[in-house]
Amino acid sequence: MLKELKSLYERDIVINGQPEHPEDYEWFYTADGDEIGIAKHRLTEQERRLLALFFTPAERRREPESEEERAWKRWMATGDPAALARLAAPYCRFIHFTASRPIANKEEFADAVRGLFSSPVTIVWEQDRRGLIVEAKQKRTTEPPSLADMAEALAADFYTSIHLLIGPIRPVDERLYESFLLEKECFSAARRFWPKRTVYEWEDVIPLPLFEEGAVSEKARRTLSLLDGFDEEEVRAMETFLQCNLNVSMAAKKLYMHRNSLQYRIDKWTEQTGVDIKRFKGAAAVYLAILHRRRS
Repeated sequence: MLKELKSLYERDIVINGQPEHPEDYEWFYTADGDEIGIAKHRLTEQERRLLALFFTPAERRREPESEEERAWKRWMATGDPAALARLAAPYCRFIHFTASRPIANKEEFADAVRGLFSSPVTIVWEQDRRGLIVEAKQKRTTEPPSLADMAEALAADFYTSIHLLIGPIRPVDERLYESFLLEKECFSAARRFWPKRTVYEWEDVIPLPLFEEGAVSEKARRTLSLLDGFDEEEVRAMETFLQCNLNVSMAAKKLYMHRNSLQYRIDKWTEQTGVDIKRFKGAAAVYLAILHRRRS
């Protein structure tokens, strides 16, 4: 259907895009959440009624996107780091979201999301029920926001169930785009594995590619490469901590290290990987990564 509409309206149709003057377009939503804008001057009243039978007319006109939203959208489409050249924050965290039905009023949704964060966030829409919350960060921290409360609040306000994946804090550099694509794939896998859950943490999804076809797939390699920045001594220290059942004192003795020094290292590992190694899920994910590294 979308292909036929493109052929019919050619340059006067926009699908999941942002024209320079959105008020000059008639907007519709598909059942899959795609957003269609057709130039008003191209539509007859009969065509409007016909389109309304197949699609859901927008309840209100779309507001223009901010410069930052447009920059992130260009980056998501192309991966070009130049699109993010003007962004000041050195780090960011991606929170992927999808709703069970299209969000008609994006402005109210964005206001509700921003009210749940203490740091600046940008909401970038891919479709009318799927998008990305970009949390700008000046430094790496280990405390994620409470997404369970967020999912519950948004579901109540917009009468739809919301699924969220919170990724780790990452540097805004040339490797960010690969991480973004990987998180998207893992979010999709998490919804297949746990369709009734609404919130997924990064530690939850790291092992999932191992259970897809081709256990040592490229996706599995990428999710388990979180230790690539560590030398062998650091990895052995992590492994000792895990083998000591997350007991810091016991591991410090085995490593001939002061307990506070090991605790400092553990905090740094959590900061650098985005995985809390002191929690069961984080420890399990890191252990799988160590086994993968040993196998390679």
